[in-house]
Amino acid sequence: MTFRLRQIAVAVTDLEGALADAEAIFGASHPYEDSGVARYKLRNAVYRFGDTFLELLTPVAGDTTVGRLLARQEGDCGYMVILQTDRIEEARSRVAKAGIRVVDQLDRNGCGFTHLHPRDVGGTLLSIDYMSRWTQWEWGGPGWESHAAPACSIVAAEMHGPEPELMARRWSAVLGLPCSEHEGGWRIALDGGELLFLSDSERRGEGLRALAVLCAQPEAVLEQAAKRGRASPDGGIRLWGMTVRVLGPASKPPLHSAQTGE
Repeated sequence: MTFRLRQIAVAVTDLEGALADAEAIFGASHPYEDSGVARYKLRNAVYRFGDTFLELLTPVAGDTTVGRLLARQEGDCGYMVILQTDRIEEARSRVAKAGIRVVDQLDRNGCGFTHLHPRDVGGTLLSIDYMSRWTQWEWGGPGWESHAAPACSIVAAEMHGPEPELMARRWSAVLGLPCSEHEGGWRIALDGGELLFLSDSERRGEGLRALAVLCAQPEAVLEQAAKRGRASPDGGIRLWGMTVRVLGPASKPPLHSAQTGE
């Protein structure tokens, strides 16, 4: 069974400001507004980053899950990690056997998702998605392949918590993938990416705290971030309540590569 990191969702209080940062810093364009999120009382914008996707979302009404999360975190924060699998029935069977609660599920036109309760999995809301073709991505909007995209892709998601090993082992059990110690934390390798689990140094509780983005021209991205006052002292970018680590082509790939058919 293969999993890859396909989309990251981030909750923001100011959607227009968040879009402006994504477009100015990364050169993102053609945001897709998915009307399907209206049933959650949300508005969103989805950007293509190569064949991965960044989703920025905000509540449009009171008493929403995202609104409560923003209140607890006192501002913008990571919301969801979306993985694509080539064997959805096997993945769902493993979720059921592990006793993980499913908070939402959809199947339509050869694609779908399963959202897992963050308290059962740990770290953040996890969605396991499938498409009829491996290269397809319904949530990117019609014709997303024809839209220009930044020469960047999302290659890692980083969850923080008071017990990173326990969190990593829960994800490992749910996904059926091994976890291992890695640079002071824990790691699960994906197809073309990775999940990292680190100690909660900011004492904010469990959460999606950082992303790694592989860019063809990292210096240009960091320069634009500095112009918008988003550069962080550690050489990354501070955006949407998260740290965005910018990797260049010469960076050691934090991943392994598996092959899968369509």
